[in-house]
Parts: sequence; C-alpha cells; structure tokens
Amino acid sequence: MTRIVAVLGFFGLRVAVGLLLLKLSARFLPVAGFTEFSQFLAFAALLNLMAVAGAQSGLIRQAAAADDGADLAATRGAAFILWAAALAVLVPVVWIAGGPISHLLTGDSRHWPAVLAVAALTLPCGAGQIWCGLLSGRGRVVASLSAQGLGLVAGAGGAAWLIVRGQPIAATMAFAAGGLVTTATAALLSLSLKIPATTWPAALARVRPLVRYSAALAATTGFSALILFGLRAHYREAFGHTELGYWMAANRVSDMSTQLLGLFMIQSFVPRLARQDDPVAARRLALRFWAAGAAGMAAIAIVFAAGARPLVHLFLSDAYLPAIPVIQTYMIGDGFRVWASVAMYSAFAQGRPGRYAAIEIGALSLMAVITVALAAAGETRAPQLGYVGAYAVVAALVSLTVLRRPKPRP
Repeated sequence: MTRIVAVLGFFGLRVAVGLLLLKLSARFLPVAGFTEFSQFLAFAALLNLMAVAGAQSGLIRQAAAADDGADLAATRGAAFILWAAALAVLVPVVWIAGGPISHLLTGDSRHWPAVLAVAALTLPCGAGQIWCGLLSGRGRVVASLSAQGLGLVAGAGGAAWLIVRGQPIAATMAFAAGGLVTTATAALLSLSLKIPATTWPAALARVRPLVRYSAALAATTGFSALILFGLRAHYREAFGHTELGYWMAANRVSDMSTQLLGLFMIQSFVPRLARQDDPVAARRLALRFWAAGAAGMAAIAIVFAAGARPLVHLFLSDAYLPAIPVIQTYMIGDGFRVWASVAMYSAFAQGRPGRYAAIEIGALSLMAVITVALAAAGETRAPQLGYVGAYAVVAALVSLTVLRRPKPRP
C-alpha cells in the first residue's frame, strides 16, 4: 500500500508539472516555439535514458533479485561501469553531431550550442539514476521517488519561468538541470542501504547480465527516438509546423497517461514478478495489472471525451482546439498499448529483455510504415492512425498468444 501511495503521489506530481508546462508553453509560446520546447524535451529524455546505457529498469530488476550485500554492491559497480562507458560514447557523438541534431529537432542547425548544453546537464545525472534504481530495487520506493520528485519540482520551476519569458530552448535546459538535484538527493538517501565496497572483478562479472537489459532498453530507446524524430521531421516538411504542433500536443497528453502505466509496471509489477516462481501466480498477477491498466486508460479517455473543449482551453489554449480529434484518437491507441506494456514488462521481469525490445520495436516499425504510407497519400491524421493501428495489431497478437497457452491443470 505504501508503494502504491508513493507511486500515485509521484505520478500526481508529474501530471501537475506536465500540465503546468503544457499550459504555459501553449499560452506563452507560438506553436513553433511549443514544438521546439517539446522536441528538446524529447531529446533530453533520450539522453537521460542513454546516460546509463538504458540500464535503469534492468538495474531495478537486478537490485531486487540480489541475494546479499555483496551481490548488490557488485550490481552497483556494474552500473557505474556502464555509466562511464555511455559517457565515453555519447559525449563525442553529441559534440560532433550537434548541428545535425539541432536541424533534426527544429529544422535549424544554429541551435547546436543548446544541444551541447542539454547534454552537459543531462549526462552527469546518470549517477542519480543508479542511486534511484538501487533504492527502488531494494524496496525504498518512497526514497527513490522523493529524490526524483525534488528534482522534478526544481527543474519545472526554472522551466516555467523561462517559458513565460518566451525562451523555449533555455527552458529545456532549466528542466534538465533538475536532474542534478535528484542526483545529489538520491546519493544521500542511498546511504541508508549500507552497500559495502566491491572489487573490480566482481563488478565486471555483473556487467554482462546488466548489459542484457541495458542492450534491450538502449536498442528500444534508440530505435524509438530515430523513428519518432524522423517521422516528425518528415511530417513537418509535408504538413508544416502547425500540424506538427497538434501532433506534439497529442503526444504530450498521451505521455501523461502512458507514463502512469510505465511507472506502475517498473516500480511495482517488475519487482514482484521477478520474485515470483509460480507460473500460475505470475499469470494472475499479469492479468490483474492488465485489468488495472485497461480500466485506467478507459477512464482517462471517457473523462476527456466528456469535457474535451474545456479541458483543452484550461490546460492548453484555444489555439489547440483543432487538436481534440488527434488527442482522442491517441487515447484509443493508449488503450491498446496496455496489452503491449504487460507483455513487455512480463518478459523483462522474467529475464527476457530481447523479447521486451522486440515487442516495442515491432510496434514502432509498424506505426512508421502506416504513418509514412498515409502521409504520402496526403492524410494529416497519419501519425495518430498509425499509432492506433500498430498497437491494435500488437494487442490482437498478445491476446491470441495468451489464449493459445494451455491452461494449468487443477
């Protein structure tokens, strides 16, 4: 119950911050500025995930499964090795490709200094992700989420002030800087774990199993970023900044609901399923989380359908009223995404990160194919129809897989 309350509280904070920034960016920035802010936020989120080579969720899983203090210490050492390796790769890549990245995000390569600044603020926060992962894995969810919440509030405060001043890219830098607050706080809170020192060979021995999860998440995240940034650039060239702004607005509204789903999965579902040896009990646990996720997505869609215009007026602005059908269609896709999420995190908790990556990469590939085909035909609804279509197919395949499994004998 404490974990559930903590997760709900943290999610409530994330929603409040998301809605605040959504409203301010829609109110004080032109649609093009709103798009820039959203794109740079997505870039910062990508760097945040890659800062520890995509090992965040795997670290929680491995920390939860650690047998003793020595095992936990070796897992921590392996995580810091991955962080150092990620820095060695990402720093020169961002330095060399700053101009092309800027052009991909905004259509203008002159923002390359901002690309470097966001990287400089985000990549050092990999240490904070490691401390938070260890705390979550060992059942200190309240401590982990408290550290993340403090950084979120600090970053959001700076971002809000700069958005009001009409500086969308600088606002992204301020938001990214909040991760430094999380890093310092989590480092202090993790002292309560009393993790002993470890040896270099012991840490190296834990790198390989952690890399299995890291590689799956890094591949998924990297592929997702390439697909989405590429699709957005293609869509912007075909239909302009305004239509892209509507798509980005729907994306950000959708992210708020799907982030709750992901938060519950990684903070509650994965640690519990990782410790579950009974396949029948594991199946029941997955079904309970699927039912809760489906009910949550349905409730969000119903609330929005009942008050779409006042909600858009309140949390965005009247300039985004044409985006209502886009948002509603995305919410249908969010409902289908529950099937994919349960299947992905079940595979992840059961030590099958490759299957986790395959599900997400397959869904995104299908979405890209549908979106490009519809956009080529002049269909402005291509992104949302591609999203719904892809995850509807995944939901159907997951359902067929579950139905075909033989039922356990009584």
